[in-house]
Amino acid sequence: MHKRKFILMSLLSFFTDIAYSQITHADIVFTGGSVYRVTENEQWASSVAISKNKISYVGDDMGVIPFIGPDTRVVELNGKMLMPGFQDAHVHPVDSGMTYNQCAVFNLPQLQDLLDAIQECVNNNPNAEWIVGAGWYVSTFSPSGKPPKELLDEISPDIPITLLSNAAHSVWANSAAIEHAGITAETLDPEGGQIDRNPITGEPSGSFQESAMPLIQNFEPPITLKERIAGLAFAQKLFHSYGITGVHDSYVEVSRETAYSNMEAYTAFADAGNLKMHVVAAMLYDPTLPLRPQIELFKKQRKESNRELVNATAIKILVDGVATSYSAAMLEPYADREAEGIKGEPLVSRSNLIDLVTLLDDLDFQIHFHSIGDAATHYSLDALENARNMNGQRDSRHHLSHIMVWDPNDYDRMAELNAVANFQALWASKDKHYDEITYARMGEKRSKYIYPINSLHQRGVTLAFGSDWYVTSANPLLAIEVAVTRLDPDGYRTDPLLPNESIDLATAIKAATLGSAFGNFLDQKTGSIEVGKLADLIVIDKNLFEIPPSEISEAKVMLTMFGGEIVYGDMHSTVN
Repeated sequence: MHKRKFILMSLLSFFTDIAYSQITHADIVFTGGSVYRVTENEQWASSVAISKNKISYVGDDMGVIPFIGPDTRVVELNGKMLMPGFQDAHVHPVDSGMTYNQCAVFNLPQLQDLLDAIQECVNNNPNAEWIVGAGWYVSTFSPSGKPPKELLDEISPDIPITLLSNAAHSVWANSAAIEHAGITAETLDPEGGQIDRNPITGEPSGSFQESAMPLIQNFEPPITLKERIAGLAFAQKLFHSYGITGVHDSYVEVSRETAYSNMEAYTAFADAGNLKMHVVAAMLYDPTLPLRPQIELFKKQRKESNRELVNATAIKILVDGVATSYSAAMLEPYADREAEGIKGEPLVSRSNLIDLVTLLDDLDFQIHFHSIGDAATHYSLDALENARNMNGQRDSRHHLSHIMVWDPNDYDRMAELNAVANFQALWASKDKHYDEITYARMGEKRSKYIYPINSLHQRGVTLAFGSDWYVTSANPLLAIEVAVTRLDPDGYRTDPLLPNESIDLATAIKAATLGSAFGNFLDQKTGSIEVGKLADLIVIDKNLFEIPPSEISEAKVMLTMFGGEIVYGDMHSTVN
């Protein structure tokens, strides 16, 4: 018996030596940590080895020893959490980055604070021919949500000012900008848009909704490619600080004279070797322009913009607007406008949406729907259903993004159509304006079906998380906390929004990593910690599973790696 055991041990040692001799020493080894893999089995490990740009080992601390050579950099994590990099499935990197380099007036809900910030923009740019910016809250001007031009006129009577709302569905302008654009009482509202007016004179009152926004924005000074690249650089730096290594840009315009400027920013940035994140670009469909020329532009851009890290493979369709301005498309009238029968009209009619989606799906484009109201979601699912019936089933991974309020009968349809539920989970709480805006607009019945993340998860729908930055913070940890608690991270309310729609932490992390990677067709390359996948990794100062859910948003990303390259933080800070 002892002789047999000796022979077996000798054989094991022999084959182990052979196996070890075939192991390539890693460039970097992380050890002694809480490694969360985001995999179905064996979710935890303590060590990871990286060779070149890929993961070469995942396991325990003993198993990683053969990967350590004389030139291997060994990082002791001391229990810190190592996990896959986040991916943002709905964000606006170039446009948002540019905005922060303009007149940024975010996070200023009080009117006087907002006006002071705008005044500072004007004071700091005395030679500006036009002040452009964004960030004001529609709720600052509740209940109408329509800011008057006179407030801006007092700040700048001569220099035009145009400011996007934080939700990017309204523009606020002063009289100088309105006059420069030639907009008068006689100017007709475009289809799918509204010029807000003085109820007596019919003159523009200062705000423009949805498709009426270009009536004035088209007169803003043209943005240079240099400015767009600077905006992208700003965004990428911010994303890396939050541990984001992949994005889905959900609004890339291709129909104006500056046709592919944002796409050019991506390709120029990539060609210069400066792009350090995965990018899927969703080109914007414009319902006010002829369809066929747009289709040809989409096909041309998909072919010409393809890079290792950039894929222009998706089309963005704005099906409706937002509930704050009554432009989200509802199946029944808004609760506070029921007497008037106001339901909000879709920006693309149901029949046109069905035809459009069927055509784009047949051309192998991925569809990225903007859908807020229950009617918009219902019509989007109608379109996907028709596309599948006409074109056959394929691995399309179409996204429905935002999906604020639902007809519960559509939950199962979503699952049957294999669409990706692209939630901005940070919104799934009772914020400061929930009672006066969200609940008031939706009413008691519909308010039971707001951001039904768990209902869809239980039906097997793939969840992906996006921030919609600049609309709200790009920090995924905030969204993860809200998805788990259904409470605003600022602690303003203590009553959660539909607590039965909360999800567990593992599911929330998966939505922000592997789920979003799946939605970007990148799940075979990244999104989880597995041998052979890209080393898109982050280190967090706390194990998220060992702290109260209310503290998740307080955790900090200490290190971000993209393809094995450190793009944020440093090794020294990681171990201290």
